[in-house]
Amino acid sequence: MEKGKINLRLAKLDDVDAVLEIEKNLSDVKTYSALTEKNEITEEIKKGFFYLIKLNHNVVGDISYEMKDGGYAYISGLTVLPEFQGKGIARKAMEIILEKLKDVKLIDLVTHPKNERAIKLYESLGFKKNGEPMENYFGDGEPRIKMILEKY
Repeated sequence: MEKGKINLRLAKLDDVDAVLEIEKNLSDVKTYSALTEKNEITEEIKKGFFYLIKLNHNVVGDISYEMKDGGYAYISGLTVLPEFQGKGIARKAMEIILEKLKDVKLIDLVTHPKNERAIKLYESLGFKKNGEPMENYFGDGEPRIKMILEKY
């Protein structure tokens, strides 16, 4: 775990440029579908569940979710800057979000089937792969696999 305090702060509209910088750092990574347009980021922030991941006072990533009809949650994004990956930051951010969603019985997300680090993280948090990879899921030519966390 990276030394320091990890916390989440709800993003505001004046955070769009900061989010854009984070997302652009991963825009060339085939296993991640980055938000590369200001209007996309603005819309995500307006949905109300878009958080900046902070290590001490520095923004090192972002995480977001959506509440869907039927009362389930969809983890719509998780990004950590490359220089901060592998230090437990994504795990801590997911743990904080899962605590916020502790009363939600079904949570899902999608990730690239070759993103082994993400799959390992999600599985360690109780998510299970659901079905075969879906081709061209985000229209980027790349497959994604759905993962589900069911709580009874």
